[in-house]
Amino acid sequence: MWASNNFVCLINSISMSNFIKFAFITIFTIGSINMVAQNNYRPATAKSNQHSYFKGGKINIINSSHQDIAWMDSIGACEKWRDENMITPVLNILANNLQFCFTVEDALCLKEYLKRHPEKYADILKFTKEGRLEWGATYCEPYESMYDGEALIRQTYLGIKWLKKALPGCDFLCAYNEDVPGRALQMPQILLKSGIKYLHFSRHEPGIYRWFSPDGSNVLAYTPGQYYEASLPVEQAKTDGETRSAFINYLNSWNSYYKYNKIIPNLPFYYSLDWSKPNEFKSIFKTWNENSKIEKLPTLNFSTGSQALMAIDNNAKFEKLNGERPNVWLYIHGPTHEKALTASRKANRMLIAAEKFASVNSILNGDFSVYPQNEFTKSWENAIYPDHGWGGKHGDLTDLTFRNSFETALNISNNVFQNSINGIAQAIDFKKDGQAVVVFNPLSWERTDKAEISINTYGKENQSFKIIDAISGVEVPCQQIRSVATKETDEVVTLIFVAEKVPSMGYKTYYLQPFMEASSTEDAGARGGYTNQIPQQPTNPSTIEALANSDSFENQFYKITFGNGGLKSIYDKQLQKELLNTDKFQGGEVFQLESVGNGAGEFADVQPTSMNGFEQVGQYKSHWSCSEYGPVKKSWEFTQQTKFASIHQKISLFENLKQIEFDVDILGFSGEHYREYRMAFPLNQTSSKIAYEVPMGVVEVGKDEIKGAAGFSKSSQIYSTECTKVHPREVQDWFNASSNNTSVNISSSVAVFDWIDPTNMSNAYPVLQPVLLASRRSCHGEGNFYLQPGNHSYTFTFTSGTGDWKNSIQSGKQPNMPLQTILVKAQNRKGGLPESQSFVKVDKNNVIVSTMKKTDDEDNYIIRLYEVAGEDTDVTVTLPFTIEKLCKTDMIEENGKEIQMNGNSFTTKIGHNAIETFKLQLKK
Repeated sequence: MWASNNFVCLINSISMSNFIKFAFITIFTIGSINMVAQNNYRPATAKSNQHSYFKGGKINIINSSHQDIAWMDSIGACEKWRDENMITPVLNILANNLQFCFTVEDALCLKEYLKRHPEKYADILKFTKEGRLEWGATYCEPYESMYDGEALIRQTYLGIKWLKKALPGCDFLCAYNEDVPGRALQMPQILLKSGIKYLHFSRHEPGIYRWFSPDGSNVLAYTPGQYYEASLPVEQAKTDGETRSAFINYLNSWNSYYKYNKIIPNLPFYYSLDWSKPNEFKSIFKTWNENSKIEKLPTLNFSTGSQALMAIDNNAKFEKLNGERPNVWLYIHGPTHEKALTASRKANRMLIAAEKFASVNSILNGDFSVYPQNEFTKSWENAIYPDHGWGGKHGDLTDLTFRNSFETALNISNNVFQNSINGIAQAIDFKKDGQAVVVFNPLSWERTDKAEISINTYGKENQSFKIIDAISGVEVPCQQIRSVATKETDEVVTLIFVAEKVPSMGYKTYYLQPFMEASSTEDAGARGGYTNQIPQQPTNPSTIEALANSDSFENQFYKITFGNGGLKSIYDKQLQKELLNTDKFQGGEVFQLESVGNGAGEFADVQPTSMNGFEQVGQYKSHWSCSEYGPVKKSWEFTQQTKFASIHQKISLFENLKQIEFDVDILGFSGEHYREYRMAFPLNQTSSKIAYEVPMGVVEVGKDEIKGAAGFSKSSQIYSTECTKVHPREVQDWFNASSNNTSVNISSSVAVFDWIDPTNMSNAYPVLQPVLLASRRSCHGEGNFYLQPGNHSYTFTFTSGTGDWKNSIQSGKQPNMPLQTILVKAQNRKGGLPESQSFVKVDKNNVIVSTMKKTDDEDNYIIRLYEVAGEDTDVTVTLPFTIEKLCKTDMIEENGKEIQMNGNSFTTKIGHNAIETFKLQLKK
């Protein structure tokens, strides 16, 4: 994503009210280069005319061309450009110049090209085998922390794993993500354990680094700074003399760095711009190399990216980077593309759930063909297709394609999931006749949680239902929460109940008993009110008691007080502590403020919000009304018209679950330019530890980021903000604040959150804030606004307890992977499955089953585990199936090493923060 219209982009992103501030920051930032990079041997700041260290060495020129899926033009136009101006010319050059090498950054480019030119396959295979044509080892170049952990792993499945099948006998050792100023915590581990040893990246202090994940896995990573900036002096040279001077200057800038770190004198030179065409450097190669010995210069050589790093991969004193680099371009996805990212997040989670239960269904059938491999492949291709090139020229078309891709993945995964759980339910030996509600738990721990089931009454008036626990035989409270007319005489009602102790990666059965309600309105109302007894008519909509509309309410867990815009108080009765500090914001209050900026661009820090036009819902009188008052949950809501949208908020408390659910709708947003909506949870804490979930890990703010600032990228882009201080952040399922043995956790339906009060950066207490929506614009000079007019809906689940985030991992993940239900006809099937069953159990809470799936290339199964709390752990995994053979493999199911198992279980050591993959051969 090359901002070829940098000045236009900057002006588009800066209001006049902020221009003076911007100018000051720009001058200050450029002047801070020596503060960021204090070592005078660094390539960015070295002032030397010396290049003697490289005498007898090499400059390894990595010819490439940076390619977003789109950005420079529409997707179709960019595919055509890659064909006609990059890959086809490269193949012609490779055929005629035996020294030439070229690197294509990802596998998707090859897949696109072979669809257009299947006749070129033999040439591609030949040149790739020769090591002169390289394909990047990931599917595309994504925003890493935007995606779920399994989705990041599928970047390597559809990257290196697919490439090895498509081009047998070839190696793919290097990944490329040249544009995005952010790295996920676990990406080095995912790459290394997939067989990818090297990484080329950009927008970072120039250097050669060992980048570590917290388990100790690392890749050798090279960055020239800003990818195209390093290429520009050579690209703009008009004569061999100017080209020679550009290379000499490049050598001079790296001389001290190489010498200080004792690196083999082979210097990578990454030659790549957006839409740059292959360059043979014909005349300069000849004259330079003829005189290199005389002039004590290194030789010029063509190289691939992996070859260039392989040439220096020894015991040199490479700098180390440990941890997450927070992405400063995070506004480009969740906040500015809410509906697309909502579909993405749901698709990632549903795909994993579908894989787990499709695997179980195929095992129960004794038939691997039952596992819908083609559907999964198609769904994952759609789920991870969108790269970092949102917006740009014709960005409205690109963004729509990306959203459609996510929605396609979600639809496929939903269908596979439903088919799989239906197949499992049909194998259950039900002990009673009638209708059974089978509750499925996709997560790898036993859980007690809310469940919903929808039932067609087929026109029967006064129809109601009881739900009976099949294991205990006890009726459980249930409550009607929705009723929808489907035909003139049909009605579909949705019931909610709390399903207790649903087994891990398994199911539990309940029976549905229909009965007819009494026709007397008086009797129905009397019985509908909540009592401490099991309700005799649980699905009759309950009478709302007069006390329900008072200013406060309490259950066994919380006492809440309603205020203007949100909750004035949340008192945890178990902790005996007030959880909120509502001096400025109410709990769950929505506010909006100015948000001038872009999704991505040539800025050096997250573009901040401002107080211009600030508005909070609490400045209006909130008319709270109780809308549900049943035996399962009780809800209150209000709607408030604000400047650019109506805000509807609903708060629900549960009788037997310690959680508060916040549902918020932004209704009829006008699409006003440069506005941002957030939700506030101001906490009664000081000196808080802030933590949040990232793909297959957790980041504690101030602890798990790379040290210092990312530094010099180019003279006009110096990342001077320390990574620990970058905010907002990308988040997966939850974020948390803890202090003095009190922990508050928010399970999030959005991809970005903050904890620093944007109205007062020096605020002493944390304000946890999901970022709901931002109407910014693309930084491309011809790019689109991300206005998102219309309706947007969100759900957040508030929980609290003792300790810190380690006690909230499970409750944080559950709302984004709710219990799933299916209604089936109950039949006795002797020898069938029991009425409650776990298919995979792990005996440690800090170890999570990421997925269970059929192996791609064999008739076996994969179970992937990861450790989340940073503790070396001995874990036992138990299945209801006999294991004949067990192998520990790499991330892409290859290079298996047999390990011991014990019948239907195995015990293994999972290192701290490790991701491990196991292949199971089950007894038939």
